[in-house]
Amino acid sequence: MGTGNDDPQKLKGPSNAEQASAAVEYIKETQGAITATQDPDTAAEIAEERARVGVVGSAGGQARGIDPRIKDAQSLPPKSGLYHTILKSDNIVGSTGGVNYVKAQNEKIMTSMGAWIVLGTDRPDSLASGYGAWGADKAASIDLVVGRHASAREGKGPKVPSWINNDFAADAARIYISQLADIDHYFGLARGVSPQAIARSAVAVKADAVRIIGRESVKIVTGPSQGVEGWTAGEPTSHGGKIVQPAPAIEFIAGNKVTNRKMKRLDPPRTEIVPGLQGVALGYNSRDAFRELGALLDKTMGVCNNLAEALEQLGGTVGSLPGLSIPAAVVNLKSMIQGNLSIYNLRGELNIWEYNHLSPFGYKCIWSRNVKTN
Repeated sequence: MGTGNDDPQKLKGPSNAEQASAAVEYIKETQGAITATQDPDTAAEIAEERARVGVVGSAGGQARGIDPRIKDAQSLPPKSGLYHTILKSDNIVGSTGGVNYVKAQNEKIMTSMGAWIVLGTDRPDSLASGYGAWGADKAASIDLVVGRHASAREGKGPKVPSWINNDFAADAARIYISQLADIDHYFGLARGVSPQAIARSAVAVKADAVRIIGRESVKIVTGPSQGVEGWTAGEPTSHGGKIVQPAPAIEFIAGNKVTNRKMKRLDPPRTEIVPGLQGVALGYNSRDAFRELGALLDKTMGVCNNLAEALEQLGGTVGSLPGLSIPAAVVNLKSMIQGNLSIYNLRGELNIWEYNHLSPFGYKCIWSRNVKTN
């Protein structure tokens, strides 16, 4: 075991397996993250993934992460970053001076260890970008970002030396708040059924993984607030404009791509266009639609059964022609006519069912007209 007198430059970087094992042991000793309810394989997989992406591993000949021989803060190599100490690295923008952020004149910046809070005006990229470059007086922005240009050069980060701007694609994680922005364009978002947000106040969150957690509930709501006072026509947009849509859409777009698909149907043969973005199914409406359809099917089977019995009886009557019973034949024909009328009524009920459940104007339409997904 190493001591506080060990020369950190002589520490040999452990293998990936050793790194993964050391990471697991570190979790056990310092964080207590492995409990009786956690699958041990999961912890090993976590450690392996950390080693794979370089959180625990070696880069540039220097050990990264917690070396198994370092047990406390007293034995830390200088400027190693371990146990949240200061880390000097050319990969951290602003840390060594090798890579620097191009600061605008009106920006106020707080930064440490690659984490940034920038107060200024709308600026998605260079000094020539955004509404701040136009001199807009209602384009205040707050940019919270970590890991500037982290994914540049296949994860190696920006070249040294260099001066860099905002990059909404290459920066590791960001919360961007702007009073005036073309937010869909800034983040390269697929167009759905809703209009693109142009010159609107906006909040955007982007990272490798985003989680929204509510201990009691989570709501995703569109539209103006209820019960607000001070406006005759209800809450307006941030520019004072009227919110035209009574229920603005919510769109869930997996893969950031919306493409209508052209499909060939075999029976009957024809080509159909399947929309890439569709309304989500409404549970209770879908349930009631299936129940009513089942009831219609049950009525149809009953009518078919009655017609079959009438035909069978009519066939038996006609088969005994020498003693043909005219009254019996009349009764059977009457049953068939009634069956035909029942089928006619069923068709009317089916048309009503289709309108109620399969029409966007139906009172129990089975899909949402406001919540879309692909």
